[in-house]
Amino acid sequence: MIRIARYFASLSTLSLLLTAGGFLQAVYAQDDAVVLTGARVIDGTGAAPIEQGTVVISNGRVDAVGATASMTLPADATHIDLSGKTIIPGLINAHGHLNADRSDSSVRDKLLSQLRVAADYGVTTVVVLGSGEGDLEETVRLGDEQESGPLDRSRVYVAGPSLRDFRTEAEARAAVDRMADARADIIKIHLTGGPNDMTPAVYGALIDQAHRRGLRVAAHLYYLEDAHGLVDAGVDVIAHSVRDLEVDADLIAKINRAGIAYTPTLTRDLAQFVYEETPDFLSEPFFLRHEDFFSTEVAMVNDPARQEQVRNDEGRQAMKPALELAYRNLKTLSDAGVLIALGTDSGTNLGQWLGYFEHTELEMMVEAGMTPMQVLVAATGAAARSMELDDELGTLQPGRRADLVVLNANPLDDIRATREIDSVWIGGARLTDLP
Repeated sequence: MIRIARYFASLSTLSLLLTAGGFLQAVYAQDDAVVLTGARVIDGTGAAPIEQGTVVISNGRVDAVGATASMTLPADATHIDLSGKTIIPGLINAHGHLNADRSDSSVRDKLLSQLRVAADYGVTTVVVLGSGEGDLEETVRLGDEQESGPLDRSRVYVAGPSLRDFRTEAEARAAVDRMADARADIIKIHLTGGPNDMTPAVYGALIDQAHRRGLRVAAHLYYLEDAHGLVDAGVDVIAHSVRDLEVDADLIAKINRAGIAYTPTLTRDLAQFVYEETPDFLSEPFFLRHEDFFSTEVAMVNDPARQEQVRNDEGRQAMKPALELAYRNLKTLSDAGVLIALGTDSGTNLGQWLGYFEHTELEMMVEAGMTPMQVLVAATGAAARSMELDDELGTLQPGRRADLVVLNANPLDDIRATREIDSVWIGGARLTDLP
């Protein structure tokens, strides 16, 4: 499970946190009571929205949630009228990465810059399912630091490098021990269907060792056969869609019995072929709010020679029918009651935009047949459950961290309303200076 030590670290009281360059500013101290009132409240559990609702925040956590008319509100708190707006929990990406920044900055600065971009897009937590060897130590350190005051960036939890291609059970167990000793939050493993894949006995030993060390396991996969093997071995999270065959009743039953989470990562497959031309979203204002951050990669995907290469790449073009199958499998699994969690694989590989693609993923999940409420739950409460963070994050319930997003429109009417961000709050602190 995610390292429990993070949950109980002491909270410091800071009245103001201003980052270099004024990128984001936390304007309320964690021990100040704040009342957000008059808004529609969607709490991330799947319950009906509270119209004319109020969220009371104290010491960085949700103190109370309910219909304004039925609540006694603290008079000495800061009251903020959000009439006409919608409050949702902060988005949680249960399958992201922080490998996109290839600048010459320090590891810490590169990680922080990406987490600040994610926060600005309303993604208040990123679970990094696969990091570089050199990034793990610093990412763990950032995870420790996020317990000690208001944040100007997203929370982060991390797996080390994705574990793959071991020949023996002993090798697999030793690799898990190295990750556990490095204080990774979760283990990521990799099956591709290739000749070097671990055998079921080897990845079964790996999963067993992770569980012995108190860590969950998320698996990269593509094929239905591998999904069956991993589920039988006790995997906790299927970290990509099954894309070769329709999921079958036996797999669905096994997933539901074990409570396994499924992150579809539809945008990962979209990014394989969408840059055969220049997509319209590259000029969308919501994308362009971080035009400078994305500029190098935008130039690369807009290069005519690369676009021609994408058009002529059989593997990339094959992802078009694979994505259609991923859509159908997501609908089937969701209808069967499988725990669906937001996961994008963004923040790695060219054209997989951290922060922005999480909103694209929500839209694609609705296109697959999920309701906007189901998709919002997948991006909040269910994403937290998939990583065993739900005692702390993911829902607007008393005692949970006050990570939330205020929207100018209702995402239950149109999921694209998640892009209409009024403000982002992390640990009870509002982030200002949003573009």
